[in-house]
Amino acid sequence: MRALVSILIPTYNAEECVGAAIGSALGQALRQEEIIVVDDGSTDGTLAGARQFESNEVRVVSSRIKGGRPYSVSR
Repeated sequence: MRALVSILIPTYNAEECVGAAIGSALGQALRQEEIIVVDDGSTDGTLAGARQFESNEVRVVSSRIKGGRPYSVSR
């Protein structure tokens, strides 16, 4: 089934809150959704924390090049 709603979570050094943000998105009442977490070259544990949630509903994309929000969102 194709996702009708995409939830985008851009992150940079958000180790302390990325899990809560993904959990909140997963808790929405939407059935046909995809959650895309875009890590913008974090230097803390943000990427590892986000990868714990990877599944059919949650996709994690990372960039080693810190390009800021406009770069991350356009990927």
